[in-house]
Amino acid sequence: MGQTWGTGSPERNAGNEVSQRKISVGSWKDYVREVRSRGCHLLKRLDEFPNSILVTGCQRSGTTILSKIITQSHGMVKYWFGSDSELDGALILAGLVDHSPQGRYCFQTTYLNECYHEYFRYRNGHKIIWILRNPYAVVYSMLHNWSRSALHQLFLGCGFNFLSTKQKKYCQFFGEYGVRPIRKACFAYAGKTEQAFELQQNLSPKDVLFVQYDQLVEAKGIVLPAIYEFVDLEYKKEYEQGIRGRSPGKSARLSRKQKEIVEEICMPVYRRATTSLLSISLPQ
Repeated sequence: MGQTWGTGSPERNAGNEVSQRKISVGSWKDYVREVRSRGCHLLKRLDEFPNSILVTGCQRSGTTILSKIITQSHGMVKYWFGSDSELDGALILAGLVDHSPQGRYCFQTTYLNECYHEYFRYRNGHKIIWILRNPYAVVYSMLHNWSRSALHQLFLGCGFNFLSTKQKKYCQFFGEYGVRPIRKACFAYAGKTEQAFELQQNLSPKDVLFVQYDQLVEAKGIVLPAIYEFVDLEYKKEYEQGIRGRSPGKSARLSRKQKEIVEEICMPVYRRATTSLLSISLPQ
C-alpha cells in the first residue's frame, strides 16, 4: 500500500534480517509441492506466535487489504520479506524460514483451504477474522484476476466434493479441464464459505469475528473500529485510508448464464451466511 502506520521500533520491522529460507520456496507452486503435499501441518508454528490475528475467508474477498492494514498498525510486527505477504506468513508458520517471534503478528491464512480444521488445534490467544464477500464479485475476480492454476487448486481443496459421482469421475479423467472455470469458481466459493459455519460452531465468539466486505468498505468508520476492538488493538482513524472502494461494475460483466450459475451454486450459502454469521450490526 506504500504507507506504513506506526509500526513500532526498528526490530519490529526486521523482516529480511530475521527471516531466512531453509529451502528454496519462491512461489505458491513450490509451497504446494514442499508443504501441502505432506498433509495438513500448515500452521505448525502458530502457537509460537501468541495472540496472533488470522485474517481469512474465501480467496479474492479483501483479506489481503485487511491483513496489511492490521500488520502495519502500531504494536504489530511487520515481518514481510518477499513480494507476497501471505506466502511470507505461510512459510514462517510452516517452518520453512527461520524467524524468531518478536511480538504480535497478523497472518493472512486464506490458503488453508481443506486444512481449515487446523484452526481448531491452536488456542494460544489467537483471533480469527473471516471476511465474507458477495459471490458475484468474488467469482468475477477468480475468473479474470487470478491464475488458472490457483483456481484449480482452490477448487480441488474446497469445491470438488460438491460434484456428483459422475462429475468427479469426469473431472479425474480430464484433470484441470474436466470442469468449466465458472463452475470451478462457484463450487470453490460455496465450499470455502461453508467452512465459516464450522468455525462458528467450534469457536467462541471472542475468538472469531465474521465481517462482510461490502460493509467494511461502505461503513469503514464503524466496521474497522469494531474489528480493532475485537483484536484488542489501538485504533487510529488514519487506518481507514487503507480501505479502498469497490471496483464498480466488474461483477456486472458476468454473462447472463454465468450469473445464473452463481445464483444457483453460491447465493444460497451466501444468504445463509449473511443471515446467521455476521458479527457486526450496523445502525439502520
